Amino acid sequence: MESLTFIGTILTIHILAWLTPGPLFVLIIRNSLVYSRKTGIWTAVGFSIGNFIHIAFAVFGISLIISTSPIASTIVKFLGAGYLTYLGIKTLLMKIDAQKANTTSFEHKNISTFHAVKIGFLTNILSIGAYLFFASIFATVLSNGSPFWVTGFLAVAMPLNTFVMASILSLFFTQKRVRTVYTRFHNVLNKCLGAALILFALLVLFNR
Repeated sequence: MESLTFIGTILTIHILAWLTPGPLFVLIIRNSLVYSRKTGIWTAVGFSIGNFIHIAFAVFGISLIISTSPIASTIVKFLGAGYLTYLGIKTLLMKIDAQKANTTSFEHKNISTFHAVKIGFLTNILSIGAYLFFASIFATVLSNGSPFWVTGFLAVAMPLNTFVMASILSLFFTQKRVRTVYTRFHNVLNKCLGAALILFALLVLFNR
């Protein structure tokens, strides 16, 4: 019973942390609106794969090396900020053909499944904040003397948690009414999403 309560607490923290507006939150909205529901869900798959790797690093202590090594931390920080800036600039410069945008299908401008997964994976895996988040979570789990199955369960449940939450957002932002609003105001919304990604890149660089 104690282990189940502990697991519930960790998963609740993860949900609350994930729903806090951040790069992944913005990116799933951006990919779902700009491309399609399918692209949004495959982006969520990329997030989940990134989470599996973060957790593996956390359990085996690699995150602790990154958190204590200024050089390793700086490299990951600049890579992550650079990729977010790239996505932000690309979104700012994105234009949608007005006639095509009024159709119900956005498939004419969709990206491949692999590309969607890659974007989600790279954005997640290059986040120093994600490394430290999972390092702190699993440091707590391991130091708490919890049974091994608790660690194993969380290692599977947390990536699935991310996939479910990101997919829910993707489903919401690809509803017909939401897409209609996006079609009407896509230039403004793209600029807002692009600026948000660049802002997060700056926060990554200057956050100490």
